[in-house]
Amino acid sequence: MTTHNQFHGIADAVRTELASVTRLAHINTFHPGAFDWSEAGTADELNYVSTVAYGEAGHEKQAVAYLTKELAQLAEIERHVSAVMTMVMGELHDLRDPINVGHELHNALSCFASEEIQHANTFYRYVRALSGVEPRVDKALFDERFDVFRTDDHPYVKLVALCCSAYVGESVITVFEHRADALDPQRDRFFTRLLHTHGLDEARHVKIDHVAMKLVYPALTAHQQQRVRELLSQIEELNRRLAEAFQAATEQILAVDFTTGNPAAAVQLEMTKAFGSKVFAPDGTLHTVDEILDDELSAVITAFSGVGRVHAAGIPPLSPEVPALAGAGQ
Repeated sequence: MTTHNQFHGIADAVRTELASVTRLAHINTFHPGAFDWSEAGTADELNYVSTVAYGEAGHEKQAVAYLTKELAQLAEIERHVSAVMTMVMGELHDLRDPINVGHELHNALSCFASEEIQHANTFYRYVRALSGVEPRVDKALFDERFDVFRTDDHPYVKLVALCCSAYVGESVITVFEHRADALDPQRDRFFTRLLHTHGLDEARHVKIDHVAMKLVYPALTAHQQQRVRELLSQIEELNRRLAEAFQAATEQILAVDFTTGNPAAAVQLEMTKAFGSKVFAPDGTLHTVDEILDDELSAVITAFSGVGRVHAAGIPPLSPEVPALAGAGQ
């Protein structure tokens, strides 16, 4: 059972960190109106996305299909995060524990939710501009994924599980942001600017995830922590089904195999499996992705992105100082 005093010891730290994270959210943010969409599907841009995915030009059709699948799927996951976070805020309405007083928590979750729905809007617009199609699959399993969180669990249990479910994908796309910035350090390409602007929001979201993982989760009871893991397992399975559906739909619509021989897809899969399996330790404690990097995984990330870490302090998102990679300028 949750008591009023359960979160007393962490409340000041949580509220202080959330206020710090969102301090510039109104400036460093992402909106589809900020882009010149006529640049999204040019020949030079298609050449570039081939380089991002395959390391070289000549794979434009496969790269376009790969991004169509991944970003349409990501749009649906971000739409789901926005909806569940809004539901959690509703459930927090009458809960006056030491964390949920003042403006900090409500503001942070409101920013997070509104930014996620803009991401979904923008990624779908990019997919249409890039490939001319928009895969639609079985209502994106939205009802099933939303129902995972329609339980009588404490809102913080749902919030931590939601943040953990989003965290792996946010970490993977951050590595892709590093790669694009290394290939295009002046951000001349539309796709680099898209990822960079998305990264401004995602850097905040990751920090909010870390608050949930490092401060809120340890304050939960053993039963509540178990429920976090159960909810997380359910939503991860549904997200895997969603990914399979989007891959099948995209391959059918565009009639191209975009996974065979795709180095970006291989690295993405390796990171996703590693991050997902190691963030929770066997004893149930939570770790950030940078805490679980071993030499082998760090080498994979470095070779792919030019950066050996993911979210570590001292490495700003999309740093212009990341060294150029092979394939830049092609």
